[in-house]
Amino acid sequence: MALVTAHDALTYSLKWDQAQFAEEAERLAEQAARIAANPPGAGRNTVSGDLARLIQEAAFLLKRAATIEAGLEAVRLMGAEAATTEQ
Repeated sequence: MALVTAHDALTYSLKWDQAQFAEEAERLAEQAARIAANPPGAGRNTVSGDLARLIQEAAFLLKRAATIEAGLEAVRLMGAEAATTEQ
């Protein structure tokens, strides 16, 4: 039976986070495209609400990106530590 290390678990979690990031970024891009295609005008006065939601979702995406980047750095450091302890 293989032992699951913290490095393995974090790597698996990061792959899931990266996939979620890609999906969320795609939705954010689609939302931005809809806003761009439908500027404020007669009969359309909800752009400010759409933009507020876009900003909120972008902030969440930024948080996920920072979490992924920190995780990737942790995985890198775990790999470096493992390499030095094996020598």
